[in-house]
Amino acid sequence: MRVLYDHQAFRIGRFSGIPRYFSELILQYRNDPQIDPIIPSFWTINQDYRNLNICSPNITWPIRDSIVSASQRLFHQNPSRLLDGAERKTVQLLRNQDFDIFHPTRLEPYFLQYIGKKPYVLTIHDLTYEKFPEYFPLSTKMRSNTEEIVKNAARFIADSYATKSDFVKYYDIDSDMIDVVYLGSLFEKYAIPPKKESDLPSPISIPYLLYVGSRSPHKNFYHFVLAIRSVLQSGECRLICAGGGPFRRAEIQFLETLGLLTSVHQETVSDQKLISLYQNALAFVFPSVNEGFGLPVLEAFSCGCPVICSGTSCLPEIGGDAAMYFDPKDAGSMREAVCRMIDDDKLREQMRKKGYLQLEKFSWKKCAEETMRVYNLVCSH
Repeated sequence: MRVLYDHQAFRIGRFSGIPRYFSELILQYRNDPQIDPIIPSFWTINQDYRNLNICSPNITWPIRDSIVSASQRLFHQNPSRLLDGAERKTVQLLRNQDFDIFHPTRLEPYFLQYIGKKPYVLTIHDLTYEKFPEYFPLSTKMRSNTEEIVKNAARFIADSYATKSDFVKYYDIDSDMIDVVYLGSLFEKYAIPPKKESDLPSPISIPYLLYVGSRSPHKNFYHFVLAIRSVLQSGECRLICAGGGPFRRAEIQFLETLGLLTSVHQETVSDQKLISLYQNALAFVFPSVNEGFGLPVLEAFSCGCPVICSGTSCLPEIGGDAAMYFDPKDAGSMREAVCRMIDDDKLREQMRKKGYLQLEKFSWKKCAEETMRVYNLVCSH
């Protein structure tokens, strides 16, 4: 079975959840005789895409990409829009029709005019733009794209039952067409006790809470910092924000106004550095108002990091009894959960142990096997 994946998600920064999901699938399939993954080759800074260079020869790599001038680019049927180099490579593969299933990595409808009669499968990661359109200036466009692309999809994959429920609600999709396939953790092989704080250099040796990923509005970063302002000002611990890019001017001004410039730090991290941050944090805190799955929760579990997170969307489904939950819209609830975790050594140890047990329910191997079943179901019709 030849499965074509496109370029879309792999152009999103250096690290992000969606490209990680697809790269892990492809890596799982690299030695599987049943699936022959096909991906376009192009230049990108995305690390998950670059990691695919370790794939075995059964991964199909088209001719290496090169810099293409505007005059050499292909036109869509809409001549006002030019194809860039990455999209051009995918379009070439779509036009060749030498695949059995197409699995686009994002919900952009560009491929509809090239797909022909080949079936395609869509993974629905979350519907945050539907539930909280005020956080997404392009929510109307996102909905329009999704409506266009779901019409002729052969089947759907949802990251969680919460996401499946949202998808049925907002797009009136037959629930029997949607398969729930849980993700895994990139760090699942690092499920080991955390290092001693004395083994780590400053400032990591200073007690800290860990926040991971972007600080976009639905991630609730501002409200979380406001909620634990007194905890940070007391000097009891710091907050380290891993990834998400350097603090923007507005964020620096926000922290300065609260008197927290020396208490909240941003770190640009590699996977290995992120593992170390997880292993040695007092707790990982995930205050997001909505998630489709919540990969950082599993990352924290695999690194022995206690988890405090929102009790909304899919997070209780993924975290089970291994996480402590709060109301992301209630400052008192957030502050109480954080203080309880900071003050109770035994509780942190209990949550670490529960996290390891909860992690056993998830793996990329299982994700790939269940995704393959979806592919087989599509091909059998």
